[in-house]
Amino acid sequence: MKNVDGVRREFARPETKHMRLQRRLRTTRQASLFALSATVLGACTVTPEPITPAQHFERAQQDYQTLYANYVPLTEPLTLANAIARSLKYNYDAQLSKTEITLQEKQLDLAMAQMLPRVAANAGYSWRNNDNAAESVSEVTRQRSLESSFSEEPAHSTAGLELSWNMLDLGVSYFQAKQQGYRAYVAVERRRKVIDGIVKGVQEAYWKAVAADRLLPRLNPLLAEAQRILNASREASAKRLEPPLQALDFQQNMLQVIGQLQRMQTDLNSARIQLASLIAVPVDAPYALAGMDVALQPPSGPVDPRKLEALSLALRPELREEAYQEKIDQQDVYKEMIKMMPGIGLLGSINYDTNKYLFNPSWGQLGAQVTFNLVNLIEGPKAIEAAKVSVEVSRTRRLALSVAILTQVNLSYQEYLAASQDLGISKQIDDVEQQIHVASDNASAAKTQSDADRVRRELATMVAELGYDRSIAQVHSALVNLYTAVGVDLVPPSVETDDLTALSQHVALAISGWEAGKLPDTEIPAPSPKTPDAAPATSAAISMASATTE
Repeated sequence: MKNVDGVRREFARPETKHMRLQRRLRTTRQASLFALSATVLGACTVTPEPITPAQHFERAQQDYQTLYANYVPLTEPLTLANAIARSLKYNYDAQLSKTEITLQEKQLDLAMAQMLPRVAANAGYSWRNNDNAAESVSEVTRQRSLESSFSEEPAHSTAGLELSWNMLDLGVSYFQAKQQGYRAYVAVERRRKVIDGIVKGVQEAYWKAVAADRLLPRLNPLLAEAQRILNASREASAKRLEPPLQALDFQQNMLQVIGQLQRMQTDLNSARIQLASLIAVPVDAPYALAGMDVALQPPSGPVDPRKLEALSLALRPELREEAYQEKIDQQDVYKEMIKMMPGIGLLGSINYDTNKYLFNPSWGQLGAQVTFNLVNLIEGPKAIEAAKVSVEVSRTRRLALSVAILTQVNLSYQEYLAASQDLGISKQIDDVEQQIHVASDNASAAKTQSDADRVRRELATMVAELGYDRSIAQVHSALVNLYTAVGVDLVPPSVETDDLTALSQHVALAISGWEAGKLPDTEIPAPSPKTPDAAPATSAAISMASATTE
């Protein structure tokens, strides 16, 4: 029936039992679908569980065992060459830098492989429960021209071998491979820097530890003697055997002596702990050091700072890394140019089908395809300009770093000259203190000097000896810093770290120059003929190219 507006109005019918059942089924399906969706979403948003304290302790125990798993005990006095060799073999920073070179070489092999064509093998199986039949209709008369027919079995298998090679992708992959080759060289330069840092740290700790070995056996009894004298003065003061002001003044002086001795003891003990950690020796493991030549006076021959500056600009690993980075950025310019060219693709395949209705179940196919992205006409020039600016940024960054390096070279040379002068003064002070020490011993034997004065004289002698030892260490450190500032390898990065004995011999030969106080060689090699840039192909080529001073 219709209402006054002409709109049909249906009367509400009473809900039957069947309708109620249908409504319940719809509600149940909706609830099930909602639950399933919530389960799927919950599975996609899994929150990781934190590592428990017990797992952290278990991991710590495993790491601790790993750190000392390859520990080789020291069977002879430790020389500087042995200390450096052990640090290079067992130091994880050195191992990491070596692994990074291997990683970059593997990435280079991968980049070279990506230049090859794509070859894909495929196989498949198809099945349906009836025939894939179809009829034909005339285009002119729109009448059925043939009966329904099929040319494919309901079940059949296929196999094929497809080859594709895109020249545009080949060009881009070529420059990417060159970039990866330069990154392998960058890894070598970074290893040079890591090795130099390890050698610097070890030689500083070694000379401090040698001084500790010389002075600690004399310092500990002297500290005990000073404590005994202080206790005796306190007992005498308590019994009022001395005037109070004189006793307190004496005790104050002795406390200052004990404080100096304890600080010296802490400093010397810390030197042995630091060296032990660098050479992978347990802190509680005893080890002996080879003696130090206390009469060492490194020669201070003349050197031209300008030649040191020229060498540093050619040898510093940071500048070489930036030079390689500039070449890496230059390849981006070439890649953007290649991307503006049309892509030519070559296609080929060998196919086979078990369909018995095919007249030729196996066939070969060849094809070629040319594509050109017209949007590259707009994006290409902008991308090329951005890549050129990146090259300019790398060049400017290298020049800015060069200024800082030249400053570092000159400062390191001046520090070496200053350390050599301080060594001469320290030697004179030590000689005077040794004479005073002899006179003090004679006075003590003649009972004309108190025990307190004897302890103070002994302390002054030890301070002078420690100052002399530190001056010697400072000269070595300044010379090592000069080598590093110039960029001369303290130890070549190509050195093999597998055999500890052979490594020690190699290190001893490498450090013989600067360990004897020889300044860096300022001979500048003649430039080699220019050759086209080529990506490194093997690890041997990388190592040979990077060993600049070996």
